Amino acid sequence: MALSNKKNPRGGIAAFGDYVASLERLVVQSRPAGDWQERATAALNGQASTELRCVVSLKTRRRFGAFFTGSELASKFIARCPKLGTSALIHDPSLGVGDLLLAAASRLPLRRTLNETLRQWGQQLTGTDLHSEFVRAAKARLILLARQRHGVKASGVTSTSGFFPGIRVADGLMQFTAYKRATHLFLNPPFGLVNAPVDCDWAGGRITAAAIFVATALERTKPGTELLAILPDVLRSGTFTEQWRRYIEQLADIKLVEPYGIFDESADVDVFLLRAVRRKPEKSLKPHPWTTAANRPTTTIADFFHVHVGRVVPHRDPKVGKEHPYIHPRCIPTWKVVRTFSQKRRHEGKVYKPPFVAIRRTSRTGHPYRAAATVITGKKSVAVENHLIVCEPMNGTLAACKNLMRQLKTEAVNKFLDARIRCRHLTVSSVAAIHFIEQQTLRKRK
Repeated sequence: MALSNKKNPRGGIAAFGDYVASLERLVVQSRPAGDWQERATAALNGQASTELRCVVSLKTRRRFGAFFTGSELASKFIARCPKLGTSALIHDPSLGVGDLLLAAASRLPLRRTLNETLRQWGQQLTGTDLHSEFVRAAKARLILLARQRHGVKASGVTSTSGFFPGIRVADGLMQFTAYKRATHLFLNPPFGLVNAPVDCDWAGGRITAAAIFVATALERTKPGTELLAILPDVLRSGTFTEQWRRYIEQLADIKLVEPYGIFDESADVDVFLLRAVRRKPEKSLKPHPWTTAANRPTTTIADFFHVHVGRVVPHRDPKVGKEHPYIHPRCIPTWKVVRTFSQKRRHEGKVYKPPFVAIRRTSRTGHPYRAAATVITGKKSVAVENHLIVCEPMNGTLAACKNLMRQLKTEAVNKFLDARIRCRHLTVSSVAAIHFIEQQTLRKRK
């Protein structure tokens, strides 16, 4: 089953159909035919994602959130799930090509024959997706997995259409019965931004679709149902998603919050694993830390500095008002004390009186320093772009700013932020929570 040789994706999801047809042909082929085992293994381990990237444009994949889980992440995902037996009913409302259901099926027991196993799995595994190509691919891959686990040479399967009736084309957010029946909900939902529902109490404006999927799933399922999800890290650590976290805690007992890292090479987004159990309405709330206890030091930057995001939005704010020295990440060096400024800007909003520390908001795991900083000093108030975080010392001293810059340039801060926030931009809350030792305390320790 050769991958597409096309270098330029054709665009729409329908272009994935040729690959799906090749999967369906592989399902019915006899095992001795050529390199069947090798091709089946490839089909079950990342090939579908590679093929999708070859034939479907990135714009289309982003529009539909079509980024498949992959075998490595799926294996880690299923390892966080308790034992799955014949009584488990697993539903995936954002199916894709079935990676999470494949991970579940790898743990389900086999029956005496291939057909009996497929009938049993068909009762236990359900899911929905908007695209028929993905639904067909998921069914074909589940049958391939069953064949591999049974080790049968002759397929005995003439078509995929008669299997897995609960895996179908549908909108996962519009279903009710599947959520009520499930004992386990598996989710790798779309991460794209959508408008919050009109009746949403925990968010407004544009939010990630992943937040809606998790909230909807927990609202509709019965008490005791387990939810496992792969979610964008902003839901775990973002300032503006705190209300979502509190709402999820009202619905479910949080059992696991585990940062993972980059989703994959094609979707450059940090993710985390969430495991939660739907709570009975009368059961008391037990809040769970979304960040580890090690992320709550005794003294923090917030104890000694006022922390804000810079107020200048360069392509939106008009250049009116008094002219000020102006700083943004591209015009100030890191780990320096800056007294003179190469740029000026008219700004009638909030400006900051030196001394203060400016920290770059753009920050990713793997950067040499997660909180790259510059000390700003001088006599004139400074207009600051919103891609910088400003830390104003409560005691108003340059010494406090220099002390903070020294402490930010440490591996301890890198490790703290890697655990605390793995999305692309630092937040005020994540910076404010960084451990900080006052200068006089440092002298006493020395």
